[in-house]
Amino acid sequence: MTAGKEFGGHFVLGHVDTIGHVTRLAPEGENWWYGVEVPESFAKYIVPQGSIAIDGISLTVARWNGRVAEIAIIPFTYKQTNIQSKKIGDAVNLEGDVLGKYVERYLEARSGTKPVANLSIEQLASQGF
Repeated sequence: MTAGKEFGGHFVLGHVDTIGHVTRLAPEGENWWYGVEVPESFAKYIVPQGSIAIDGISLTVARWNGRVAEIAIIPFTYKQTNIQSKKIGDAVNLEGDVLGKYVERYLEARSGTKPVANLSIEQLASQGF
C-alpha cells in the first residue's frame, strides 16, 4: 500500500490474539456462512460490520450473535483460502482490529483505568475521538 492510495479492508499484523472455534460453515447459494465462537475476553473487539482476521484472513463480521461472529464468505475467498477445509469445532487463530486496540490503550492511558467493554459514542467523544 502506498501513500495516497485508497485503503480497503483492515490492518492485519499477523499476530494471534486468541483462539476461536468454528461453529458453522454452511453454503447459501454461491456463498458460505462461516461462524466462529470467540472467547469472552476477546468479544469486546468484535464489531458488527467491523474487521476480524481469522487464520490471517481479513474478513468482515456480518452478524454478531452472543459470542459467535458470523462472516459471509464469497466464492473467491472460499476457493482461495483454507476456509474450505474447516470443520465444526476446529480451532482458528483470531486477531482483532488493531485500531480498536489503539483506542482501548489510548483510553486506558487517559483515564488511568481500563475502559469498559461497551464504549458509547459519548464516552469516545469526551476523550477527543
